[in-house]
Formats: sequence, structure tokens, C-alpha cells
Amino acid sequence: MDTQLLAFIGISLLLAVTPGPDMAVVTKNALAHGRRGVLLTTTGIALALAIWVGATAVGLSALLRTSGELLFVLKLAGAAYLAYLGVRTLLESRRRPADLLAEAPPPAPAHAIFRQGFLSAISNPKLGVFFVTFLPQFVVPGQPLLPRLLELGLIFAVIGWSWMNVYGLFITRIREIITAPRVRQWMQRVTGVVLLGFGARLALERV
Repeated sequence: MDTQLLAFIGISLLLAVTPGPDMAVVTKNALAHGRRGVLLTTTGIALALAIWVGATAVGLSALLRTSGELLFVLKLAGAAYLAYLGVRTLLESRRRPADLLAEAPPPAPAHAIFRQGFLSAISNPKLGVFFVTFLPQFVVPGQPLLPRLLELGLIFAVIGWSWMNVYGLFITRIREIITAPRVRQWMQRVTGVVLLGFGARLALERV
């Protein structure tokens, strides 16, 4: 396995465990609907991620084939974006996070639970920006673009889906720990520092 792919997996794992909108939806549905709610919600999220990955990979591969310099520009933009995410995460960690367990939704049919997960991810335009700037960082020169972008995107989606399931299925047992505002605050701080470091490394590699 190449070092670029290992680095990609490491960053993807870090980003997957960072609290966000999808995690909030999984938390609420795990508490309200149990294991069924977790699986339906994460399946909806996974479908949305697959759509984002497919659209991003096809569009990016077509663009990058038209301009060799565009890949370099996107890599610099990706380094800046990772640094931005790091700074924003550190700033957000200064505020005490809201309690994810404050309220849970009432019982709902399967299609409604699935739709909640799907809409949470598909309606988030930041995912498109993230994939466009993040995936090209790990394209190795000489590799076929579309297969590589699809590979990276699917790895990211599988890691995210796996974490959401693990998190959701154990939420009722460890909810006081994993959802504690103080714990989430420190998770944000660690994530911010690491993202800043990766952003700086990626930028310096191409100076």
C-alpha cells in the first residue's frame, strides 16, 4: 500500500470521528429507534456519500485531463482548505458544544428514518467542496484519474459509514462519554491541530 493512501486513510479516520451534522442525526435516531434507526440512517448517509463521490470523481477527472496545471492548483487549494478546517475547528472548540442528547425524535417509519440520513448528507454542499479539494491531494502522478478518485472517495465513504455504525450501535452504552461536551471539545482541538499540520505539510511539499 502506497504512503499516500495510508495518509489518506489516516486523515479520513480523523475526519470521520469529528462530530458533525451526520453524527447528530445518527445520535438522535439511535436513541429513538435503536439499532434499526442506526442502520437506516447510516444507509441513507452512505447513499448520499456515494452520489457525492461519483459526481466529484467524474467531474474532476474530466477537468484534470484538460489541464495538467489544474491538479497543482487544486492541491494547493486543498492544503489551504485543510488549514482552514483546522483553524475553524480550533476556534469552534473554544465554545462548549451543544448537548446531542437534549432531545430525540418520535418514532418514525423506515423510509422517514432513511430519508433523514440521506438528506443530511446530500444537502450539505460542503461535502462537494471537500471532495474537490481533498481527493486530488492523494492522486499519484501517472495514475489513471477516474479509478484513483473513485478509490479514494469510496474509501472515505466506507470509513465514514463504518464509524457511524460503530458510534450509533454503542451510543446507548457509552453515550455519557462519547457525547459529553467536554470530550467533544477536546476531539475538536486535536482534530484542528492535526488538520493544520497536514495542510502545512501538503503546502510545503509543493513549494
